Amino acid sequence: MSRRTPYAARLAPLVAATAVLAGCGSAGDAGTRVTPASSGSSGVASPGLPAPADLVAAADLADCPASDPSAAARTDGLPDVTLPCLGDGPAVRLAGLRGTPTVVNVWASWCGPCREELTRFADLAASAQGTVRVVGLDAIDDPASALSLLSDAGVHYPSARDDRGVSKAPMRWGSGLPVTYFVDADGAITFEQHGAITSGVELRRLVTEHLGVTVPS
Repeated sequence: MSRRTPYAARLAPLVAATAVLAGCGSAGDAGTRVTPASSGSSGVASPGLPAPADLVAAADLADCPASDPSAAARTDGLPDVTLPCLGDGPAVRLAGLRGTPTVVNVWASWCGPCREELTRFADLAASAQGTVRVVGLDAIDDPASALSLLSDAGVHYPSARDDRGVSKAPMRWGSGLPVTYFVDADGAITFEQHGAITSGVELRRLVTEHLGVTVPS
């Protein structure tokens, strides 16, 4: 299985966080079909630093999606972890994202390739018109930096916050960011992409192949 070239992009204020992650965007597998995330890790993650209200308003993110509190966690699905919303809206129970095919992108403001990907996911979210849901997962990040980046980039799809990295082990993103998960309407992970998605064309191809939805350009 091929591996991507490692990225070294980091922001100085968050060197400690990048050390924990062993490097942003380090080369991961080009993709893995149906590699289940463990459902053994459960609980509600509390946020760290509060997100400044003025930056939340300026970012104008869509509300985080409602998640099913009663859906049984799947061994081939996202872990049973509940994360606070980076913007407005309810906390997100990852295992409860059901009913709509969903693309979950794990990112951080200090991650160079993550920053490059954001507008590709924003374009997908705008074009999908509800046939595919796009949800970010901002990992081990400063919420002010994350919100400022989204505001500057004009990216408005919702993101949850994982300030302490509780999803890292069950979702296996510890080798580096970004990582993207393709989750069907029943909550099963059909594919995960370790490393950057380099174009909107590639992203739409992955959605078609692994979620069965064709999103127009």
